[in-house]
Amino acid sequence: MPLLALANLDYAVIGAYIVLLAYMGWHFSRRQTTTSEYFLASRSVPWFALGLSIMATLMSSLTYLSEPGEVWMSGVTSIVGKSAAVLVEAVIVLLFIIPFLMRFRFTSAYEFLGYRFNLPTRILGVSLFCCLIVSWMGFVVLAMSWTVSQVSGVHFAVITGVVGLVGTLYTMVGGMRAVIWKEVLQVILMFGGCLLCLIVVSMKTTSSLPDWFAATEAHVPGGAIHWFPEDLYTRNTVIGFGFMMFIWNLCTHLGNQMVIQRYFSANDLRSAQRSFVVGASASLIVNILLIFVGLALVYYYLVAKAAPMPVDITNTRMKDLIFPSFMVNELPPGLGGAVLAAVISAAMSTIDSGINAVATVLSGERRRLQGRGGEATGVDSDRKGDMLFARLVTLGTGLMITSAAFGLNLLVKDRNILEMMPRSFNCFLVPLGVLFFLGFFVPRVGSLGAIVGAISAWVSAISLAYTKEIYGVDRNLSFTVILPTAFVVGGVAALLVSLVQRSSVKQIAGLTWMTRHELPSIPQHLVAEWVLKNDKMTEGDRVTTG
Repeated sequence: MPLLALANLDYAVIGAYIVLLAYMGWHFSRRQTTTSEYFLASRSVPWFALGLSIMATLMSSLTYLSEPGEVWMSGVTSIVGKSAAVLVEAVIVLLFIIPFLMRFRFTSAYEFLGYRFNLPTRILGVSLFCCLIVSWMGFVVLAMSWTVSQVSGVHFAVITGVVGLVGTLYTMVGGMRAVIWKEVLQVILMFGGCLLCLIVVSMKTTSSLPDWFAATEAHVPGGAIHWFPEDLYTRNTVIGFGFMMFIWNLCTHLGNQMVIQRYFSANDLRSAQRSFVVGASASLIVNILLIFVGLALVYYYLVAKAAPMPVDITNTRMKDLIFPSFMVNELPPGLGGAVLAAVISAAMSTIDSGINAVATVLSGERRRLQGRGGEATGVDSDRKGDMLFARLVTLGTGLMITSAAFGLNLLVKDRNILEMMPRSFNCFLVPLGVLFFLGFFVPRVGSLGAIVGAISAWVSAISLAYTKEIYGVDRNLSFTVILPTAFVVGGVAALLVSLVQRSSVKQIAGLTWMTRHELPSIPQHLVAEWVLKNDKMTEGDRVTTG
């Protein structure tokens, strides 16, 4: 039974939003004549749109739904830890990762692994990425569909099918440009949804942020903020969550094509850096607003008692429904549908980004197998076969994601969204981050060390995520220890292997941060023009062929 069915006006608003997405896909499809436009929007997207797109890609409906519910369990703990992680991450991404990535004119990030290590490492990176996307997007669809089903009365399977189909079709037709501008619209909806809920609570209860924080301090077990873990089983603390988010952000900006593809869509380094600042700032603001929503709802239901509690708050998973239940129960007809459209939009933005990124990567692999060049520049990429293949991959990936949503429901059990993220798809993100971290910053590690490190990180992530189920212990470790520990295990394993096998000179020349001023051992058309002009190379040093 639904918590409360939507009003007809709410359904109309959601339907209008879906129609708008379909129109955007059709509108941008008229520009799709080359794979360079389809995958990278011809590297001509404004930096502010790229920044908002990055934010929308990473802040899926998982974050939008989980943050307010998490307040009911750990107060403001997660946002304090996340804010600290973002500040440290910003320095590394702005000064090291983006400048290094923008040295190359790649379309797929995994092209780098092939040059830095070897073909098997590149294939491993592509495989891990595809597994990451199918499991991540499947979980996004699952969480969003389950939530909307609970509050709307529409069957779970219907919502899953509609969202998966619409997201796949407009991505397949419109390409990267449609994805980016749709995500700009999504950010507007997310901001508006948070602000609307805060205004409604404030007006109905004549309260403000200090009242909400005091209510959370009094009613949440352990208070509004938890600083230090008592042991490895302590569920969530500032220190633990901060370390986890730092590793997650690092791995995401190192090895996730969904994000890297945005930077490759920028026309220069400065635009890419500006887009990161916009994305990180917007993400932090929305996260803070979502925490404020959680604080406000604690006051609304537990102190002001302005309405009956809509869910069983003793059930961890049901806490994720507090925010969407408030939207449907307490907002006027039409406005509830608009905010719920923001939830659907948040899910679809992540889905379309993932689908487009998989199509980009697999299309690059197809060109490699065919022995054709132009991976990074769009050369020879206007053939009809390329566009047809890209759209077929987009369709197939969307169908796989939609199917995965049903299967992943078996893993969730009574865990909430925040706990499930590092226990599911992020087990594939860590080994990807290990591969790229070793490639960028550890010249001594060769291909064997990289592969062993990535596999070790994956195995340790799975083992840590499901210690109770695998080893029969009383309970699982805290979700905050999974990613940092797996990352360290992967790095140590790679370094041990490097004692036996090290990189060759060709594998590191110009391809690591330490050797970035040397002649890159890759075709010149894959090196950015500003690198060729400014780095310490002579005209005779520069390669002109593959």
